[in-house]
Amino acid sequence: MKNIKEIILLSLALTLISGCCPKRRQTVSPDTQDGLIAFSRLTGGYWQIWTVRSDSKNLKQITTSPIDKRYPVWSINGRKLFYRTNNNKVYKIDLESKEENAIFTELGFIGGVYPNPAGSDVLAVRYDSELKDSADLWLIDKNNERRIITRDKGIEFEPCWSPDGRQIIYINSHGFQTSEIYITGADGKNKRRLTNNNYRETLPQFSPDGKTIAYSSEETGDYEIWLMNLETRNRTVITESFGIDTRPYFSPDGSKIVFTSNRSGVLQLWIINIDGTEPRQLTFDEPSMDPAWRKQ
Repeated sequence: MKNIKEIILLSLALTLISGCCPKRRQTVSPDTQDGLIAFSRLTGGYWQIWTVRSDSKNLKQITTSPIDKRYPVWSINGRKLFYRTNNNKVYKIDLESKEENAIFTELGFIGGVYPNPAGSDVLAVRYDSELKDSADLWLIDKNNERRIITRDKGIEFEPCWSPDGRQIIYINSHGFQTSEIYITGADGKNKRRLTNNNYRETLPQFSPDGKTIAYSSEETGDYEIWLMNLETRNRTVITESFGIDTRPYFSPDGSKIVFTSNRSGVLQLWIINIDGTEPRQLTFDEPSMDPAWRKQ
């Protein structure tokens, strides 16, 4: 788990040393997609889950309890959110009733859960408490039956389902500078390596049509957002800024990407067209990260 801790500490360090940005009026023009974006925001000393529309309107705090909450994931129907706390538990919150419940507590240290967009099962990242830097992807069905679908050396984490639920992309990391992207069938078979270099790739995401993935890579010297065509393996970098551009997430129509960046001096959410044009800041003031765009 050393790599994950390094990434989290790096993000927090950048937040602390970059200082506070001046208050800014939210003058961005409305986006063509008004879907909700869930994210983590530093609030009263704790990371809390918030939502905002893609036109920067309707900013709303979802969680309030005094514990850090990160990495929100939408339920398939868009009515609930999953998130992870700093005590290594995963919770589910109903957006209407605000009821929160810990889930899969019997599995121990869970790094996140990811519902299948085309089924009733979920992926879970489970860490082995007895082995250093070891985690696998587990598949849990509606009857709570579980099976491991990755057994590789090191850490398998940051998974994402293909839109049809037939494939999974994820990161495999087993040492310094060895974070690479893999793709596998939902049954754990037909595994293939998508990147093979001496740079760190992180946080891959499928496009809504399943033909492209977005991810963050340090290949150009710092973390930028890249796109890869899964058929041709052609890659394109779509951001270019000093600092970190990371955690990409496609809009429901696939025309835009929301991501985390410190290009303004502090970690905030930004939106950009998939051709790299018209980047605009989405959130302001308090540090924000971990965007997830609701698909419905």
